[in-house]
Amino acid sequence: MNSTSLMPENATTLDAPVKQVTLLEDRAQVKRVGTLTLGPGQHKVLVPDVAPVLQDLSLRAEASGGARVVDARVRRALKVTSQERPEVSATLERDIEVLTDKVRALIEDSALTAHRRQRLEVVLQRGFSELPEDISWGLAAQQWQESLEGLFEKVRALRERGLTLDHQLADATEAREKLIAQRRAFDRPDTRFTAWLEADVLVTAQATVEVSFEYTVPNALWRPLHSARLADGALFFESRACVWQNTGEDWKAARLVFSTARASLGIEPPLLSDDLLTAQKKQEKLVVQAREVVIQKAKAGPGGGGAAPLPATVELPGVDDGGELRNLEAKGACTVPSDGRPTLVPLFEFKATPKTKHLAFPELELRVFLTSLQKNESRFPILAGPVELLLQSGFVGWTKVLFVAPGEEFQLSFGPDETLRVARAEREKEQESHVDKWKTSGQSVWLYLSNVGDEPKTVEVKERMPVSELEQVKVELAAKRTSPKPEVDANGFATWTLVLPPHSQQQVKFGFDVSTAPGVQGL
Repeated sequence: MNSTSLMPENATTLDAPVKQVTLLEDRAQVKRVGTLTLGPGQHKVLVPDVAPVLQDLSLRAEASGGARVVDARVRRALKVTSQERPEVSATLERDIEVLTDKVRALIEDSALTAHRRQRLEVVLQRGFSELPEDISWGLAAQQWQESLEGLFEKVRALRERGLTLDHQLADATEAREKLIAQRRAFDRPDTRFTAWLEADVLVTAQATVEVSFEYTVPNALWRPLHSARLADGALFFESRACVWQNTGEDWKAARLVFSTARASLGIEPPLLSDDLLTAQKKQEKLVVQAREVVIQKAKAGPGGGGAAPLPATVELPGVDDGGELRNLEAKGACTVPSDGRPTLVPLFEFKATPKTKHLAFPELELRVFLTSLQKNESRFPILAGPVELLLQSGFVGWTKVLFVAPGEEFQLSFGPDETLRVARAEREKEQESHVDKWKTSGQSVWLYLSNVGDEPKTVEVKERMPVSELEQVKVELAAKRTSPKPEVDANGFATWTLVLPPHSQQQVKFGFDVSTAPGVQGL
């Protein structure tokens, strides 16, 4: 049955293309606008080929030009005729049928060949069992030799044919599975269902009426995706939106707005529970515990990409808007097909002057990374998401960036520099004072850096030492075991700025002592 037969015959068809789409984290709000001339009275206006998955309760319709919409609704029908299938899907189905017939024929030929080979092998087995008896009766061995050679030749030919058929069957089966996968990829909702909008428009006098429809559809989402290119002393940053939609309707030349609103979140306040306070007896012994603390910074920290790679699995976290609702608009009209595949939409771009440097954290990674520190020169914020990294030589990898407000600094890492090498060695020595019974643990670290390139490089090296919050635990830099002298901040990070000439090596010594008072346990 054709779906068009279910549409009312006395309705006026309205050409109302998609004008604007507001994409949220897990849905989209679509707006269609169309214009037509109507006489006085009530008219039934029809808009064909809309998304079958649209939410009925979200449908809203308005009219201007001295008219008003009395009622609006959505209708759906099932398409079952093969003529209404997309041309690509129909071609794939024909190819799948051809390969299915080929696979069936190959299976039959392979089975027949195997059956013939098995019968000949049975004949050979019986012949070998009768051969000694015939030889004993004096029968000619020449006849047996000719018969056996003929049978062996036929068996070899059948085995070769069977092997060839098996290879052909495997290739045909693999090709058929690939076509089936492609067919499933093109298996869109509008190939099975069709939907249209109906609106009852009341007009007082003949006029040109503009009718708009707004509705919400699932199966649509977006996430930010960025690209950073470092070349000629400048950083070219581009922010894009990656859009997926499989709603059953194509958005052609539509205005796209990307919102960070979370319509799916509730507005109920959190539940409060009572806090139970208890008293504990003070311990006589002092027990301390060493722990690692992540240092939060206001500027480069939140936007820093670092060198941590993205996970191998696909993750789609929510869009981080910094706690404020944001609406980003695409540069121009965009087309997003309903195929479930990603579509990249440009949002904004800017050029910044970065501060580049080579940075090394030998305790975490024995590599030297090229980093850049720059400001967000755009009037739009950079939303948290993956960043594609590019140098003059081309693509170098991926990193990620957190939320960066306009004018805020953020840091990116462009991967390791292959011309710089790092090696690290450490040693620990403990001793106890015979006078005050304080225990001292001496930590010594040796860093070896080399530049195998033809250009001089400046490297910033960072190591860390513990920071004590108790009087019973003291941490001091060992000046005699440290060379050259570093800059140590309040968080215990020691920093050296080294200049490595071409084809040179340099050594850094770093030592510190951790002293604990008598009775301190657990360090």
